[in-house]
Amino acid sequence: MDTTKEKVKKFIQFNPLEIKEIREKTLGTECIGGKAKGLVYAKIHLEERKEEYEILKNVVIPESYFLSTEVYEDFLELNKIDRIIKEEPGNLNLIQQKILEGKFPDYVISFLEKVVSIMDYPLAIRSSSYLEDSIKYSFAGKYFTTFIPNTGGIDFRLKQITRAIKQIYASTYGKNAVVYREKHNLHNEKMAVIIQQLFGKRRKEGFYPEIAGVGFSQNYRRFTERIRKEDGVVRIVFGLGTRSTGRGYARIFSLTNLSLRPEGNNPWEIAKYSQETFDMLDMDTGELRDYNINVRLDLISYHRNFNKFASVYSSTENMLKDVPPVLTKLNPGERIVFTFDNFPAFKPRFFRLMEFLFRYLEDLMGIAVDVEWAYEPEDPKFALVQVRPLTSYEEYSKVEIPKDIKKENIILAGDRMLTNGVLKNVRHIVYVDFEEYNKCPDKYEVAREVGRVNEKLQKERYILVGPGRWGSSNPNLGVPVTYNEISNCGMLVELGIKTKNFMPELSYGTHFFADLDLDGILYMPVFDSIETNVINFEFFKSAKSKPTEHPAVWVFEGLYDAYLDGEKMRGVVVSKE
Repeated sequence: MDTTKEKVKKFIQFNPLEIKEIREKTLGTECIGGKAKGLVYAKIHLEERKEEYEILKNVVIPESYFLSTEVYEDFLELNKIDRIIKEEPGNLNLIQQKILEGKFPDYVISFLEKVVSIMDYPLAIRSSSYLEDSIKYSFAGKYFTTFIPNTGGIDFRLKQITRAIKQIYASTYGKNAVVYREKHNLHNEKMAVIIQQLFGKRRKEGFYPEIAGVGFSQNYRRFTERIRKEDGVVRIVFGLGTRSTGRGYARIFSLTNLSLRPEGNNPWEIAKYSQETFDMLDMDTGELRDYNINVRLDLISYHRNFNKFASVYSSTENMLKDVPPVLTKLNPGERIVFTFDNFPAFKPRFFRLMEFLFRYLEDLMGIAVDVEWAYEPEDPKFALVQVRPLTSYEEYSKVEIPKDIKKENIILAGDRMLTNGVLKNVRHIVYVDFEEYNKCPDKYEVAREVGRVNEKLQKERYILVGPGRWGSSNPNLGVPVTYNEISNCGMLVELGIKTKNFMPELSYGTHFFADLDLDGILYMPVFDSIETNVINFEFFKSAKSKPTEHPAVWVFEGLYDAYLDGEKMRGVVVSKE
């Protein structure tokens, strides 16, 4: 019986190109990257066990072809981009522009012609970089994934796929990716590519799976003590899984207890934090499109069990209702929200499968795992589209919150879904004032100013405090910063201001939280509507501070400590002065 260390070592040393089937589907003989490695490793072991485990009978790994890292290197050399990278490494815009304008060698075009002919269906073009091969760094969300219809004549299909591959190559020099590599002192990145069948069905002009999402075999962000960390967590969305990894809305199921949810049981709260907008690949335009289901009622008829995913919320009654068998229009005050309340009773097998995969893959790889999946419940086919180690430095070492902290010295206190750790003698708190932010016409400029402050404080770990959810793609939900704009902070605090509709999303499983885990950035949400939480507004009004170039962003100077007890779910930020 292999030990955990031996299992990890076996996975690390695994070379997918030693598998004949994979070698025949790969262009090049070098590395095919971390994502490809995890997927192939899972594929060969799961296929061996299908006869042994009945629960695996409907699990599929989408058909995939691979471009190795030497294709990337040949592309850079042919288009003389390698010289620009060497001579002007900081000129990211130029590097990306030249990549997008570049041409592929003839041998690559020949291979891609064969691939798009064989794969006569929509495709997902996924990054799989050399550095993603590490189990230490996740690179979650740093590189590009895109989708193409793969329709039309060969020339048109080639145009689609070559453009998509170049977009992935260009993402190697995106600002977030570069800052991430610099922060962790990572060099010599090379990009491989996975060309994968896009799992789903054609529904009107769109192509998408009914549901998709991510799963994590360990739950390091429990929203209640009733949840066990080792049971794992699943994030589910309707449509393409692109919505499950961002800071939007998704249904979170802890496998400890499927009925528990972070929002509680109030219908208004549930509706507020439920998905309404979903993603599809538009087969006519080739674009990734997002739609609110309430303006696409025409699509409901394509989903025979739609009421197992969605509910109708009535604001006049503050009530969630079942979706009727035929729905062509909504009554005043009603809207559809994807609560997934009826899903566990509809497909209990799905959750048994997730539990099996978590335990099996974690045991196989010797480490907690992160999976992406898509599912067609009516078939029922379950596609495993990505498997990789769950990179997290979460350790529940004992944190003792001092008992002698004076009440007047508490700046912030929370007791929901916080990290575990201690940060002492912090000299700066960077604060985004929620009132100034709320009335600001250009909220993206607030994010840019936070980025400028982050750059100035690059030699120290500061505490960053702001309304709603940091890193949101919707600026009305929170400050839309990118990774490189908060990369130096030591702790992130999200303020829930109920009257302004700023609410943290307790969204473990997103790329955003993956970065926090890996970088050791402490996290705490604080709600003004919860009696046990504290937001010391008097401190933020009167403490020693200096303004920045934006009226919504302030920098407080002093001496501060943060204590976060992840086991008891209690955290405080205190002033030592």
